Amino acid sequence: MTTLATPFRTILSGLQVTLGLLAGRNHVFCDLICRVWHRLTRTITRFERLVTRWQAGTLPKPRPRPRPLAPRTRRPAQTFPTGNAWLIRRVQHHNVNAAASQLRYFLDNTPDLAAFLAAAPQANRLLRPLCQMLGLTPPVPLPPRPPAAPRSHPRPPRPPKPRVSAAPPSPPAPTEPSLAQSPLGLRFLPL
Repeated sequence: MTTLATPFRTILSGLQVTLGLLAGRNHVFCDLICRVWHRLTRTITRFERLVTRWQAGTLPKPRPRPRPLAPRTRRPAQTFPTGNAWLIRRVQHHNVNAAASQLRYFLDNTPDLAAFLAAAPQANRLLRPLCQMLGLTPPVPLPPRPPAAPRSHPRPPRPPKPRVSAAPPSPPAPTEPSLAQSPLGLRFLPL
């Protein structure tokens, strides 16, 4: 059985080399490229670990997670740009396009990958952001979101908003000209 981790590591390591060279030349993207570099390193390591455990038959069984009742506070995650192929659009380098093409070929033409992704759903969570940044379709589509749980206490109805009439305001009542006012509407200061 051929290992899945070796071509995956080769493709992403080549992408890292390209991004490293670009970060040295263009300091505008240096922060973003460094964060992408670290994400790629974590993705390679986690993917290799999952492949090793899959081949050894020691993958943990996926367990359904109950929905949390209250939102948990988390530390703010590193934010990356969004949108399909955002890394390709930002960097605009032919080697990044080549890495995307190689990864597409790996995902489409590796025979053991489908069995691995079926056995390890954690790998799908690793591949989705990678596919999004390179403009690829994930090998396993996203599952539909579960329906929202009904509220235990329904909200009270909102009071109706007061209606505002659309009639224009009435003009002010005419006043008689005083001695300090000229017929043209200009005011004069008394002496």
